Amino acid sequence: MDLRQRKLSQAIVARMEIDCPHCMQRIRLNVHPAEVVIALCDFAIVIALAALAYGYRSQGLVLAALGAAMAGALALPLLQKTWLRSWPRYARLAGAPEA
Repeated sequence: MDLRQRKLSQAIVARMEIDCPHCMQRIRLNVHPAEVVIALCDFAIVIALAALAYGYRSQGLVLAALGAAMAGALALPLLQKTWLRSWPRYARLAGAPEA
């Protein structure tokens, strides 16, 4: 896999595409849009609370930022175990040939 020809996001996360050991085709991680929204919202909340904690020198806001980080870390596995149970984790690439 030549990372120079990939988009920057795909070059950073090189494991987004792998070769399937069963069908020998290129597959990619199939991320649900809800996972993306939860991860981005959690990141934004943690950054905002951390910035406020730094600005106001508040230990309570630091604890709130840590709590938000833990809640976000818990939210994704819970989402995957409940609502996304039937969502396929991996998908065949659009340009990949049929088996």
